[in-house]
Amino acid sequence: MPLQNRVTPFSNIEVSPSRGLFTGNRGILHNDRQELVTTNWRHKAWIICELEYKGWRRKLMQPGHWTELFFLDEATALAAGHRPCALCRRTAYNQFLKLSGRPSAKQLDETLHPQRTNEQAAIPFERLPLNCFYAIGSQAYLKLSSGSLLWTQSGYQAADPPPPELQVQPLTPLLTRQVLAQGYQPLLHPSAQQISPTHPV
Repeated sequence: MPLQNRVTPFSNIEVSPSRGLFTGNRGILHNDRQELVTTNWRHKAWIICELEYKGWRRKLMQPGHWTELFFLDEATALAAGHRPCALCRRTAYNQFLKLSGRPSAKQLDETLHPQRTNEQAAIPFERLPLNCFYAIGSQAYLKLSSGSLLWTQSGYQAADPPPPELQVQPLTPLLTRQVLAQGYQPLLHPSAQQISPTHPV
């Protein structure tokens, strides 16, 4: 049976058989029966990790070990409030930290935490940077230069972008939006390339 470990752009943790391109964690969220006892967090270092690193293999949701979460792709993980791991994703972490203007991971996480855990104010669609997520109702969309993509658990679907002046709710935290606006390129799920072939996967 699939576990409750798949994270949406809304930062919710759901059950899905899909695993996506990245894993990560927010601390120990599960009990000995591999059930989540909280869907929030246990620490402020919400990280994005590679699925494989130096041959390390983990059994999911082991007692006393952090809860493995999974993301469709890096853009999804960033929208959910996570940031690159300083160990297995060192190059991405260094770039993200530099563009954030923060001197350390601790200060980066301290800035991100209230942004990732509180609803953000609506802004006009035209002010949202590329590679950021926004919500219209209960649906999450990714903004690209070529248009918008509708997020689903299994991949992206084509969607019409809203009018530039339409107020949308940003899902990607403000600091991460600023990092993306400065040129950080998140890795996208292959389904995004099928729709928008100019974007990295």
